[in-house]
Amino acid sequence: MPPQDPSIYSALAPAPADQDKVQWLFMDLNSYFASVEQQENPALRGKPVAVVPMDTPYTCAIAASYEAKAYGIKTGTVIHEAKKMCPNLICVLARHDKYVDYHHRILEEVIKHVPINKVWSIDELSSRLPARLQDTRAAIEAANRLKQGIYDNVGTALRCSIGLAPNSFLAKVAAEKQKPDGLTVLRDCDLPGFLLDLQLSDLPGIGKNMEARL
Repeated sequence: MPPQDPSIYSALAPAPADQDKVQWLFMDLNSYFASVEQQENPALRGKPVAVVPMDTPYTCAIAASYEAKAYGIKTGTVIHEAKKMCPNLICVLARHDKYVDYHHRILEEVIKHVPINKVWSIDELSSRLPARLQDTRAAIEAANRLKQGIYDNVGTALRCSIGLAPNSFLAKVAAEKQKPDGLTVLRDCDLPGFLLDLQLSDLPGIGKNMEARL
């Protein structure tokens, strides 16, 4: 059973009833390709794994498990460099048919708990919460049910980070705050304080070139 944190709501600063609401949920699956491989092959769980497009030391990782990320390996790391960083790194050939299959299974689970507003990519989606789930406590409970549903019905190796916020952009920012397996709440009354410690590059869509321009 994945960790549940019943203290999330009680840890939030008190807010008037009309401000104690969130309208959007953003879900980001953590190290998705690598997590699917760990789900399919239990021997890979707890191990540093890199998913690669071909069996050569000169290719790049297209995904890395959190155990591999602990060594500094990330998407785009060249494999011969990655193996210097982590000699025990396990490289697994990508199986996109599996990732698509799990993607559809995850969507089937998500819609049991919240509506899907937009699928942003194979590992990201957003939900405009219905009125009955916009109360912060109700939204947190729905997010935890969603996490539990993925764990129980799709795969125990799969984790996601969820952000709850007034709009989809801020919900995505919130989802990035805690990885893996995070749940971050951002209400109107939490602004702008939540954002003050962020760098420009922490905001979705701002890469190195855009950051320099700004």
